[in-house]
Amino acid sequence: AVVSTQSTGEHVRCSDKIVELGEYALAHYSSNLGNEKWAVYEQLCVAALDLCPVKMKVVNRCIQKLAEQFPSSLRVSMLEGLKSEYLKKWDEALEMYNGMIEYEPTFPAPYKRKVAIYKAQGKVSDAVSELNRYLTTFSCDHESWLELADLYIGQQSYKQALFCVEELLLQHPHNHLFHQRYADILHTLGGKENLEASCKYYCRAAELNSSNVRALYGVLMSSSTLASIGKISAKAKSDNLTLAAWACDMIEEFYKSQRVGKSVILETASVLDKLSLK
Repeated sequence: AVVSTQSTGEHVRCSDKIVELGEYALAHYSSNLGNEKWAVYEQLCVAALDLCPVKMKVVNRCIQKLAEQFPSSLRVSMLEGLKSEYLKKWDEALEMYNGMIEYEPTFPAPYKRKVAIYKAQGKVSDAVSELNRYLTTFSCDHESWLELADLYIGQQSYKQALFCVEELLLQHPHNHLFHQRYADILHTLGGKENLEASCKYYCRAAELNSSNVRALYGVLMSSSTLASIGKISAKAKSDNLTLAAWACDMIEEFYKSQRVGKSVILETASVLDKLSLK
């Protein structure tokens, strides 16, 4: 139930429009669609679930049509599971998903739905366990590694979160957001060694994408903190102050290049002044 807008190209969830168009297409052009009508039924069912309880009859009709055509399809079973989730029949949905996993362990969707159910129930530990189980088979799913990292951060298990992002860095070494994410966690952990490492990863993120202002602020904060630590050499302190000053300049240049209002530039300059690094 996702469409792309012509103006921005962004994906937007427009379930009401999908239901309207899907029902019209099936009512007037079903014979012309051929086998494509089954894909329309599937998309219509997912969109109608977003609009339940108003469109529950549409959901039931779609599942019935698809089940008659594909009696042993895992995709149809997924729709039945989604319906059970909407009705908050969690145990019934979990039983369906467990059956699908047992039948076809390489089908990723039921693992993810189980994680969603555990999160909806507030069972974060179970969600973490299920995601770990999923990632033993689907280790290249970077979105799941990110979600697992977020769950660990929510539990303040920062070292486990670091491991998740390390997996992402191994798979995508040139993604500036993953370098930034790794630096964020290191900065949260704190301590001289972690701050030094976070500063390096923030610098790498800024190197990969000079428009990553969060990474530039990360360089500023980590280097200025390191410069204020008492037990460091004069050279290390000087290097960190130089790096912080560079980050300040880069941040100001970024906002000027974006043609933002003068008030934003002045506000940014004020914040940097308060850090006593300009």
